[in-house]
Amino acid sequence: MASTKIINVLKDDKFEEILDLFRNAPAKEVIFVLPKTSRAFKNEEHFIILENEAGKLGKKVSLLCSSSDINKLAKKYKFDVLLAKNDEAEAKEATFERSERSNNPRARRGEQSPHDGRRMTEDENEPEPEQEVSATMYHEDENDEYQVVTISKTKRGLEGIVKQDGIPLKIVTNRERPVTLDVKKKPVYQPIDEIKNVWKEQSERIRTPSENIWTGINNRTKKSFRNFPRKSLIGLGVISVVLLGIIIYVSTGSAKIDITPKKQPLDIQLKVFASDRFSFVDAGLNKIPGQLFNVEKNATQTFPTTGEKEVAQKARGKITVFNEYGTTPQVLIATTRFQTSDGLIFRTLKGITVPGTKVENGKIIPGSISVEVIADKPGQLYNITASKFGIPAFNEHGDAGRYEKIYGKSDEAMKGGAIGKANVVTEVDFNTAKQTLSDQVTKDVGNSLKTQTSGLKVVNSSAVKLKEPESTAKIDEAADSFMMAVSGSIKTVGFKEDDLKGLIKQYIDKTQNLTAIPEKLTISYDNIAFDEASNTLSFAVNIKGNGYAKIDSDKIKTDLAGKNEQDIKNYLQGTAGIESAKVLLSPFWVKRIPQDKERTKLNIQY
Repeated sequence: MASTKIINVLKDDKFEEILDLFRNAPAKEVIFVLPKTSRAFKNEEHFIILENEAGKLGKKVSLLCSSSDINKLAKKYKFDVLLAKNDEAEAKEATFERSERSNNPRARRGEQSPHDGRRMTEDENEPEPEQEVSATMYHEDENDEYQVVTISKTKRGLEGIVKQDGIPLKIVTNRERPVTLDVKKKPVYQPIDEIKNVWKEQSERIRTPSENIWTGINNRTKKSFRNFPRKSLIGLGVISVVLLGIIIYVSTGSAKIDITPKKQPLDIQLKVFASDRFSFVDAGLNKIPGQLFNVEKNATQTFPTTGEKEVAQKARGKITVFNEYGTTPQVLIATTRFQTSDGLIFRTLKGITVPGTKVENGKIIPGSISVEVIADKPGQLYNITASKFGIPAFNEHGDAGRYEKIYGKSDEAMKGGAIGKANVVTEVDFNTAKQTLSDQVTKDVGNSLKTQTSGLKVVNSSAVKLKEPESTAKIDEAADSFMMAVSGSIKTVGFKEDDLKGLIKQYIDKTQNLTAIPEKLTISYDNIAFDEASNTLSFAVNIKGNGYAKIDSDKIKTDLAGKNEQDIKNYLQGTAGIESAKVLLSPFWVKRIPQDKERTKLNIQY
């Protein structure tokens, strides 16, 4: 594994690309060479991300850039900053010289160089020649493959590059000039000339051996072609062109075939069953899976009365009858009298049985039942507030126990008692109130069902069942206003339209031997019914439109492979189920359908 990798960053390189190079770098130390304005390192968040990646991968990061802002951020996140000698390295030259001495035999022996006044041996009349060193720049091409370029330069040419703390950049010396160049692909990130400019900004020059290698190759190639006979060159060129033409002629070419199949009109009725008990589409029994929905809504409103007439009307209302006498139920016949403390008599409109007492959690709970009562006589006198009622018949028979323990109570006032001219509920008043509340309930049920069945098809969303209205006053009854309540509900099954379309397609294929395109069919529903016992929705699907003859695309492509224009025409005209066809061969010189079926595209146009 290499110890150091240099990544040269262009001005417009994206940070994500640079980060991928850093992650895939085999070296433990990575040096980024940056232009003064780098988009990839402009954002401080990128330094945070790079710091986290370096920590996870155990890699050391160094930056070489002339931008003071970038260098400040690099120092902030504890990255090494490589600086040119003319910046900060002058102040730290002593550190570099100590490193030079440790690698210089003359310095270790105490000898001096004629250039710096240090001692040297008597037979050394010339300064020590510059040693050639090499560094490796890594690029990555468009196919994510590494390109390795070995760059040679004298040691003295790189000595001005130092790290932030004054420690010189580690340079590996080579006594011989590198002559190898391993280039897999064309460079993507930065050409050699731009690399030279980066180092030139630091007052240094880099000479790459690759330039000399390519120069030599070009020179040798030119000499070879000069020595090659001209007629042979022309002949070679002609042969190359002919071969290229043959390759293009054989390897290129495609076909596009558009086929319109014959159509046949459809007019079909299909009975379908949908239920939450079905788990899959059953084409044999025409069943599709569904989801059960049960929605109920009610509406209440007070309406004014508009009629007026002479009346002699009895007040009426509801009371609750309690039985505290014993566990035995008490039977009360219709017209049983209930009397207030003021002596006003109300009678039940039907016979009732009041349940006996029961014990719950150690407490005796009286039995109770509600019943409608009507005043014994007409008049406003009986329009009383909520009251307690006794049953005088028990008292008259001397059954004091039952008289005290079986009684009635009302929670609301008795209403409707009148004698003389009074406001009454007309038929128009009653029917208008009923229609208003019915419309409101139907709308509320539909909206709720639509919300619950989102994404599913419901064929009977308007089939809302309405109950008879409950009103505090009936037609021709005296009242200044009346309150009416209407409730409605729907119970149905929703299903996926795709399931129904698939069933229709299978049915037409099985019964008509035709291909159906559900989107091109007209579909309607009738005879809709819901079975409460099995929670199953049944309905008839009316299908109108066109079915199409079946086309075997693979067989046609296989049969037409290699055929010329006349054979293609004869084949398509003789194939059953084809109404019309259009064939396009390209390029213009292609006269046959390609043998390779992958190069033939067949479209069926319905």
